[in-house]
Amino acid sequence: MMGLHRLLPGWGRANKTVSLCQGDGHLALAALSADGQLHTESTPIASRAEAAVLLTRWVEQQGLRRAPAVITLEPGSYSLMQMERPAVETGELAAAVRWRVRDLIDFPLDEAITDVFELPAHAQRGRTPMINVVVARAEALRDQVALAESAGLAPWKIDVAELALRNLVERQTQGNETVASLFLMPQRGMIQITRADSLYLTRVLEYGSEAVISAAREGGGGFGGPYDRVALELQRTMDYYDSHFGTAPVKRLIIMPPGEEMAALAAGVGEGVGLPAGILDVAGLFPRVAGQAALDAHALLALGGVLNEHTRARPDKGTQTEAASAEVGR
Repeated sequence: MMGLHRLLPGWGRANKTVSLCQGDGHLALAALSADGQLHTESTPIASRAEAAVLLTRWVEQQGLRRAPAVITLEPGSYSLMQMERPAVETGELAAAVRWRVRDLIDFPLDEAITDVFELPAHAQRGRTPMINVVVARAEALRDQVALAESAGLAPWKIDVAELALRNLVERQTQGNETVASLFLMPQRGMIQITRADSLYLTRVLEYGSEAVISAAREGGGGFGGPYDRVALELQRTMDYYDSHFGTAPVKRLIIMPPGEEMAALAAGVGEGVGLPAGILDVAGLFPRVAGQAALDAHALLALGGVLNEHTRARPDKGTQTEAASAEVGR
């Protein structure tokens, strides 16, 4: 759970929770009701004005006014870096690392929002403790908060893609099973290794589903062809995990978003790294789905964000930074 958030009056009274994901020319929304019904929307947009009109329409149609909303940031709209953990209390981490990032970003520090989430403590025994630091432009975050508010939503938290995806994978795993996941947007991708609610590491891919699917269509698919690049990236990530964390080995691979071509990718890459593999089973996780028949990458990020509603009382999933909350809310 990221701390780039703010709580608003009325939280807990709504019977639906919303997550909004806007960026890269796309707008997506996921709404989850108290009885487990899921509604999703996702569509390309040409401008912020179009996004505002469309989002307002969705909110009115689904009866979402004043619903608590998580704003889930897309990869590329913020920076994620690792650094040594300062020797301070958890609640003081975000403030302690803020000055450390000023030489690592290409814009003034007073225009930045920073926050942290920690690596699993049990995975760092005997090593220098490390933390994940998130940095985003405050203006961009304020704009997303304003978009949600103008449509009638009540934003209470800002989350990042890495934790949204972790939420999804956690739903499809059993106990302490260690899982590798591959998430592909059209132009970029992400590999993660998680176990239950613990995120161990993330590897960013500078290519996405368009490049992988295009190569598969031209080359016929299968390992040893267009999928070997993905399999190599995944194997390197698992090797790093094995050497640096030394915990339970990866048992299987989950690929997102779902779809026939992604299922073929799962089969090919799974064969290449010797893991059972499959696509995320959204229908199995949420039998009562309305809206889109198939969830694209943007909608999946929104869905992962909306799952935070069910973990808001679990502070072990991250930190809560009042300074960041106030700054975003201005």
